[in-house]
Amino acid sequence: MTDSPRVIALVATRFRSDLLTRLLECLHRQTVRPLAAVICDNGPDSATVETAKKSLLPCELITPGKNLGFGGGLAAAGQLALEKFPDLSHFLVVDDDAILAPKDLESLLTSATKHSAGTIAPFLIDPAGKLQEVPEPVSWSLARAFRAVGQNLEKARALALGGYPMAWCIGPCLLITKETWLRAGPPRSDMLAFGDDVEFSLRLSAASPAWAEPSVTVIHAPPAAPNSPPSPIPNPQFHPPPVTSHSPPNTAHFKKFGTLLQNLAFTCIASPRPRHLPLYLPGNAKRFLRTFGFTPSNFFEVARRYLKGFSGIPGNR
Repeated sequence: MTDSPRVIALVATRFRSDLLTRLLECLHRQTVRPLAAVICDNGPDSATVETAKKSLLPCELITPGKNLGFGGGLAAAGQLALEKFPDLSHFLVVDDDAILAPKDLESLLTSATKHSAGTIAPFLIDPAGKLQEVPEPVSWSLARAFRAVGQNLEKARALALGGYPMAWCIGPCLLITKETWLRAGPPRSDMLAFGDDVEFSLRLSAASPAWAEPSVTVIHAPPAAPNSPPSPIPNPQFHPPPVTSHSPPNTAHFKKFGTLLQNLAFTCIASPRPRHLPLYLPGNAKRFLRTFGFTPSNFFEVARRYLKGFSGIPGNR
């Protein structure tokens, strides 16, 4: 590369020091290494502090004393990075449960330069190598084609070998130029961590051209979490089992899924360029009902969440 990029990794974490250790080791092994990682400890957690101290990659740690959420944590980390490293060129927003191969950051930087992209995202795969998520294309026809191939990574890559303009993505790995971050603004601190990454990436793609890079596949390996809500944009191969009268819904999962619905509706009206996000709202409502049951109260919950979101109220604390 002709220029020397100055990349700062941003991480928001909470009581997951083992995953953070793995991530920092991955970042230290990059062929183009970040200058440092700025970590927001949403615990606080003494193990996270020790992990940052022992890391071979230089770390700056923020300990707000409370859980700021992913958006709030990343916003705080980004602000500190701008103060500590005013000459930085890029932010690498990365989840603590991501696993990067040694050349991933270099490849993302090269692709960003080639395509004059202010934001660039990789494909995400699971630990078994199956496709987990693709950045959402601007093209609706390409988005539908991706849904049709399911978890087949090679078929998905074949649909857009050279990459494609991106509308939005989820948040495990995202490279952003400093100028784009400043133009779009940081992640919101008033949204829970369900759908907030979609809102943020839509602002980024509205601020500067955004690109998806299929040649880079980052492993997203979160621990088992049965109460996590599904991806905002589902793969049609997978359907959660319906809830029967003998299997009451999990309260935490119910609330998280409801928050996701509200945040997606909020994003549709708050985003400067929501693209085709509204087309996914009926499918997410159907998935909610399929998961928790087609009951009057659940129909009311979907309507209530969507109404609040369309009224400009995110699913906050």
